[in-house]
Amino acid sequence: MVFRGDVCPHLTMTAGRCLMADEEVIIGEPQAKRLRLRAGQQVTVQHTLYSEAARRWEPVGRPATLGIVGIYRPRDVAEPYRGRSGYFSPGIDDAVSEPVFMSRPTVDTIEHETDQRRAEAIPQDGSITAATLPALAEAASSVTDDLGGDIGGAGVAAQYDNRLPDLFDRIERARQLTRQLVPIAALPLLGLCWLVLFLAVAYGGTARRHEQALLALRGGSRPTRWWLAAGESLVAIVVGAPVGYLAGTAVVGLVADARCDAGFTLAPPPGAVLAVGIAVAGAIVAGLIGLRRDLSTPVVDLLRRIPPPASAWRSVAVEACAVVLAVVAAVQLRAFDGSLVGLGLLVPGLVVLAVAVVASRLLVPAAARVGGAAVRRGRLGLALGALQIARRPGSHGLFVLLAVAVALLGFAVTAVDVAKQARAARAQVETGADRTVDVVDADAGELLRKVRAVDPAGAFAMATATTTSSRGPRTLFADLRALPAVVAWRPEYGPFPATAITGRLRPSTGEPVVLRDSSVALTVGYPVAQPETKVELSVLLRPVDGGPLVRSGTGPLRVGTATYVTPASGCEKGCRVAAIRAGFAASGNATTDVTLVSLAAATAKTVAVDAGAFGSGWQVSARGSGRPGSDGLVLSLKGDGLDPRPTWVTPADTLQTLPVLSAGMPADLAAVDNVDGNEIAVHTVTGATSLPRLGEGVLADLEYGVRAATGNTQLLDAQVWLGPKAPADAVDRLTKAGLVVSGQDSTAAAAGRLDRRGPALAMWFQLLAGAGAIALAATGMGLMAAIDRRRTLDDLVALRRQGLGGRAAGRGVLWAYLSVAAAAVVTGAAGAATAWWVAGRYLPLFLDDDFALAPPVAPRPLAVLGPAVLAIVLFAGVAVGLRRAFRVRD
Repeated sequence: MVFRGDVCPHLTMTAGRCLMADEEVIIGEPQAKRLRLRAGQQVTVQHTLYSEAARRWEPVGRPATLGIVGIYRPRDVAEPYRGRSGYFSPGIDDAVSEPVFMSRPTVDTIEHETDQRRAEAIPQDGSITAATLPALAEAASSVTDDLGGDIGGAGVAAQYDNRLPDLFDRIERARQLTRQLVPIAALPLLGLCWLVLFLAVAYGGTARRHEQALLALRGGSRPTRWWLAAGESLVAIVVGAPVGYLAGTAVVGLVADARCDAGFTLAPPPGAVLAVGIAVAGAIVAGLIGLRRDLSTPVVDLLRRIPPPASAWRSVAVEACAVVLAVVAAVQLRAFDGSLVGLGLLVPGLVVLAVAVVASRLLVPAAARVGGAAVRRGRLGLALGALQIARRPGSHGLFVLLAVAVALLGFAVTAVDVAKQARAARAQVETGADRTVDVVDADAGELLRKVRAVDPAGAFAMATATTTSSRGPRTLFADLRALPAVVAWRPEYGPFPATAITGRLRPSTGEPVVLRDSSVALTVGYPVAQPETKVELSVLLRPVDGGPLVRSGTGPLRVGTATYVTPASGCEKGCRVAAIRAGFAASGNATTDVTLVSLAAATAKTVAVDAGAFGSGWQVSARGSGRPGSDGLVLSLKGDGLDPRPTWVTPADTLQTLPVLSAGMPADLAAVDNVDGNEIAVHTVTGATSLPRLGEGVLADLEYGVRAATGNTQLLDAQVWLGPKAPADAVDRLTKAGLVVSGQDSTAAAAGRLDRRGPALAMWFQLLAGAGAIALAATGMGLMAAIDRRRTLDDLVALRRQGLGGRAAGRGVLWAYLSVAAAAVVTGAAGAATAWWVAGRYLPLFLDDDFALAPPVAPRPLAVLGPAVLAIVLFAGVAVGLRRAFRVRD
């Protein structure tokens, strides 16, 4: 008897009307059908309490007369309005549990001793956002304090059930992972920006060496020279910083809005000012370091057209420090069990930098050798390009810049693709099949029958149910005959293929015993009756079409051999004999024998089980014991005493110990909850590291679970899994078969949800940073060439005057930049592979580790090929453009 606020808009009235006044009620369709009630009738209700002593419901309080004004059907059993009330949810045994809705005053009209009152806060769209989280967390916490202790008088207590902390924990975990993953891409990109600035300033200073020499010769002081040289860069940095901040914030806002639907905003995020300060300070330092050499060089060296070679030991020392730092960071990453803290955040960037600087040491000697060989062979274009690489001081820095940029993009692409593969695998395991269909009010046998009616061959549909218990593991019951066709079998699911697993979990059994009659006849021999004892037998029958268990009891047995005819309503179309329950009421350790002689259809007088069948194929539970006798199966029953568990006798088609596939379970797992909620003995046929939908848990056959069930098999969590060969209208077919569909899911939808979580978005940011690195490197390449343009043109003009052809000159420019770019692409690919080998396994891919899945170890070839081609085309385009820019016609 339920009052729920604003209930009428959420119901469809199939007869009569909804509530309008007091002392009116509306009832559900199944309940009206079962009780043969209709709109317009009056009913009398009375509060009752269950008496343990009398073992019955006894009336308490005065009766109340109510009018039935309507018959309803829920519009959507899964809508948020239902909250966590449990009305119409899976697990309702029959129509008696369906709510009778009434008004609040009507509830008070019915005299009763206790009731349950609940206020549910149901979040609406937009109520939980990043902006509202702090206030929401504080409000939820304050409710806990306000509801402490008893309220409203003696015996009235408030219980607060709040799931928001779980949500807050997931959000905070996502933020933590994002804070770990984003710097892996952001910090190397920032370092690359500083490197480009350093190279541009240093290269520009080299181009203005003659001006610095003249300024020194004319008496310019060192501070004046420093300011005149550094002012150009410092002013550009200071002026460009706010412009860059606004542009960067706008780009990030637009990208976040497009990718995450976060809402475009220019509001500075927390820590933005500090980040800008660090970036600007680093840029200033990089610019000053770039000018240091030319400002400290003697005037005579500044007047030289070709600058003297840099001190080798200083360059080697700096590069050795980079390599050592990369090694230390990698060791720290492994020492701290893969935690991305400290230098661990810089491991990918340091590794690619170390690979680039080591490879750059081979660039100049290799270019010199190639240039010399080209001169001897008369290939002037190649010779000019190679010798320019060997002699110009900027070639080394340009190579490192391009190689690091390519490596960062390669690492980002690898991380994104591997993470995408991992999310696809996780989605596949989370859902279990390509598509899943949630069904409600499903009996296990009925679910099996209806799904098999839609897919008789088990080619695309599989009935499943999940049981959860605090005393045992989660168990997935599935119609395993369809397992190979529906579930994409993964190595984590076990060492055997799906067909072999199906064979092991569905061993051959005897044929089921089916009775088609409205009553059954059980012949039993009871030789001796002991004082103050009572023996009762019940035949448990399960309709072959599915539905509630039919219990046909004998009542107390009489001494001697007798046939007990008992009704079996609902078995006219056929019921499978599930078990015979034997209860022996006696104190202490008293024992008695009972002989099962035969079981027959009473009206048709056809024997389903004779004495021979009882004596050879039937099994007795561990509570009692059985032995074949001349007249049938002799049961030795023990008195229940303080442990009133009955003895169960099951037919040959029932397994008393269910074979299961387990993942993450102890080796001595002995029992799980069956589909009827009762424990059933199990034995593990093989182990796995993960199971579909469960992760850790147990997989068993649904049909065999139903056969072994001795209680009602109304499912709490029932689904139909659809395989890749399922037709487009499979859900419509299931609905037409009589299943109530409450929701659907798919592997694609699950992957989409994972794509919108923190780790996936942070991985995507790495790809964005990698693309930015490539663009930055191409810009740096063009910038360095533009700074060097005057000197290069002077060289080409002089060579043309000496007879060098125009094509050879153009090829020289092309080879000078294209060769560096090609070598950088190869080196960058090697650096990306090395960085992934060192740090890739430590990148967090998910918010939890509920599913023990081995992550992919390498990206797909096409995923890597695309960015590599992009880098080559971009760098080649810049090189071709520089060839045209440096062309000397005459």
